[in-house]
Amino acid sequence: MSKQQKALSPEQYIRQRARKLPIGDCYLTEGWEDCGELMVWVTRCHPQQTYTVGIYLIDTFCCGVKDSHWYFSLDKSDYADLLKKMEECEDLKKVSYEEVHNLIYGVISFAQEGGIEPDSSFNLTQFLLEEDTEDIPLIEYTFGKDGRHCIFTDNRLELSAYVTKLQKALGDDFLFVLPDMDKPREGREYSGFDFAGLFSNKNDEDDETDTERYSFTYTGYPENLSVKYEWLIPLLSNPDNAFYLSDELIKSILAVPRDELRKDLEQIVLYETGYTCGEIPDECWDSKTDTELLHCIVLLGEVGNEESLSTVLLSLCQNQDYYDFHFGDAAEEAYVPTLYMLGKDHLDKLMEYMKTPGLYSFARIHIVEAVARICRYQPERRLEVIEWFRHLLSFYDGRLETCQCCDGMLIGMLANSLIDMHAMELLPEIKKLYDTGLVDEMCCGDFEEVQNEILHSSSDLSENYPVDIYERYHRLKRWI
Repeated sequence: MSKQQKALSPEQYIRQRARKLPIGDCYLTEGWEDCGELMVWVTRCHPQQTYTVGIYLIDTFCCGVKDSHWYFSLDKSDYADLLKKMEECEDLKKVSYEEVHNLIYGVISFAQEGGIEPDSSFNLTQFLLEEDTEDIPLIEYTFGKDGRHCIFTDNRLELSAYVTKLQKALGDDFLFVLPDMDKPREGREYSGFDFAGLFSNKNDEDDETDTERYSFTYTGYPENLSVKYEWLIPLLSNPDNAFYLSDELIKSILAVPRDELRKDLEQIVLYETGYTCGEIPDECWDSKTDTELLHCIVLLGEVGNEESLSTVLLSLCQNQDYYDFHFGDAAEEAYVPTLYMLGKDHLDKLMEYMKTPGLYSFARIHIVEAVARICRYQPERRLEVIEWFRHLLSFYDGRLETCQCCDGMLIGMLANSLIDMHAMELLPEIKKLYDTGLVDEMCCGDFEEVQNEILHSSSDLSENYPVDIYERYHRLKRWI
């Protein structure tokens, strides 16, 4: 390999040289004609007997190339392992390159007729394919459902994004399908379709409400942990300090220059979140609850700023296992005071979080509790807080039915906070959500009970979440 080749990054090499490499084995998923979705595998063979692979996820009914990935210069062993993993998930069959080429470029053309472009990853992975010229023998495929664009999605939010493109390109000449539909629906039916009835999972035998499906993804976490004060890591991760730091330890930590401490704490949060945001290894669960992240969240309440709020909110976007692993039952006590202190003057950022789809509902309630604290500590801002909640409840109107950014459990827990605030101004908005029949009444009772509590209860926002850091740790000590 020349010096010029060695200087190229894998991405540069793929763009500039991959098409000069011989094509190796190609595979695709068997039976794709019936389901409309398949995986395509294309191999390029390097002179040094390594392999670069392009993998394409294709929707032949409507969307074309939905995703793609590449694996650069794999040796024979890694190549075989990757193929084995794919074969465990897909029924693959070996095919000619001409077949996969015509399939990929044919479905891209079909999707573009509906206004849908290939996923942005194809900007690079296209270079693992030959150029689409007449040099490639033509093979005809039939795309769509009975020749028509037919979009399948998991929820109305995703559907609405595609429908806008399809309507612009095709008018109403397309089909759409959502879970629990007994058959595809015509595009002209979209604007008047009863999505609320479709997504309500209540039945005569079960009063349970549906829950928001977790789907949040983020890929910008740091791969390496770099902090200035490395002694923080063993101190915060020491099992002897789980859930509690003595006053002396707190003072020694706060003696670090404030901004430098803030940056180190944020880096620990981001790194730990990136490491545990997916599946947590079994061996990790066998140890005590890892509270290093809990300490960082608490301490950031003391030394953090607006940038820290973004980091805390990102940690609040994770799945249920993440919270169970790092916080146990102490998540509310860790998050609520910190969110209050960092977010009380940035309610727009807290609202943006509440409008982010695909999050864990129990995490959302920490935001609600933090905003409610403003009425306790800054009562002169009550009207501002009421309007924040009014906007949130109005946002949920029409979304509760499809569990977009909320679900029945969240609304029930939110009602508890509004009772504590005596938020009688919001009774019309609360009733409108209760009228859907989807609020989890196990959380707070039916609407009549909520209304009575708001109007007549003596409950108030108690001092469950002190903001003084020493008091916070003395309360957390009970979780040991």
